[in-house]
Amino acid sequence: MKVCMLDPLFYPYFGGTEKVVLEVGSRLVRDHGYEIEVLTSMIPQARGVKREDIRGLHVHRTPSIYLERLPSFLPPPFTISPVLNWHLVLSHGRADVYHIHNRFWYQWGTLASVKMLLRKKLMLTIHNARPTGIARDVDFWGGFYDDTFGRLMFDACDRINCVSRAALEATVPEDLRAKCAVVYNGVDTDLFSPERGSAGVRESLGIRDSGPIIMSNGRLITQKAFSHLLEAFAGVKREFKDAHLVIVGKGPLKEELTRQASDLGILDSFVITTGIPEDRLPLFYNAADIFALPSLYEAFGVVLCEALACGKPIVATAVGGIREIVSEECGMLVEPRDPAALEKTLLLLLGDDALRKALGAASRKRAVEKFDWSIIAKDWDKSYKALS
Repeated sequence: MKVCMLDPLFYPYFGGTEKVVLEVGSRLVRDHGYEIEVLTSMIPQARGVKREDIRGLHVHRTPSIYLERLPSFLPPPFTISPVLNWHLVLSHGRADVYHIHNRFWYQWGTLASVKMLLRKKLMLTIHNARPTGIARDVDFWGGFYDDTFGRLMFDACDRINCVSRAALEATVPEDLRAKCAVVYNGVDTDLFSPERGSAGVRESLGIRDSGPIIMSNGRLITQKAFSHLLEAFAGVKREFKDAHLVIVGKGPLKEELTRQASDLGILDSFVITTGIPEDRLPLFYNAADIFALPSLYEAFGVVLCEALACGKPIVATAVGGIREIVSEECGMLVEPRDPAALEKTLLLLLGDDALRKALGAASRKRAVEKFDWSIIAKDWDKSYKALS
């Protein structure tokens, strides 16, 4: 089967959606005999390379405008590709299925190109659920989009996969759910493994003592609520004076979070780092004692699977798809926007070595049995075959 993936951003940009397309797509090629094209935007990180093969995927980049300064309801980066649909019809019209991975980016022109000109099957994966509880403008404009342009896309698609049950129920109208399925994201449990150790991580972060490390990973945007984690960590520091907080990520709130850490008196124990190669990222998870994700909303959260696979106890908020990933055997959930509850839970785990060890062992088991990419690739294969 030949599939054309439509994703406005792709490797070497490496967000959650891009990781899913690469990891699942490469396994569909290797293990299931698929031929896969990725039609994406030209981005600065690609250094002008228009075509290349990446782990068996044929990647094609169209000329684009790359934007990094955007309103809060459009988390950067964002691209504009004026000739996308021209390329789609003339150069990429032989696929059996066209698979959209960003409903906010592709508009009626792309839908018409696939459904009316090419007359092919169209699939959508909802990676980002209808926003709720993030911020007034984000919630309003995200909901407005899904009720208008989003509804057009939902109607046009022959199949809709959602990365969690929460994403499906929050986003897809009830009358369209018969063509929907839940297909989770996953993790490479060979790469993300406790056995890889954490050599050199503390030194690279400038951490000279042996104090506990709380880690998080995500874009520095409002949705991730890292400001709440900083508040909670300030309380943790009063009891565990040698504790450290490490956030892996980049985004528009970096300076604001740094100022907040300074105001709270914890700047010397707080590190924001980025640019970590994928093959070294597991070492950073392994160096942590706890993985924390205080998000206001998450449709899924690939970083949670990575932490599970590395055998980390999880502290996260009970929102969206997080509740489907983090079971009570491998972590603890708190309500969003509650730094006090977050602080209390972090202190509980830091003070109980046996509990952390038990949760971590269960985390690893859950990742291997439920979220390994090879399992997820089989679910995608079933979805494509259901369209044929």
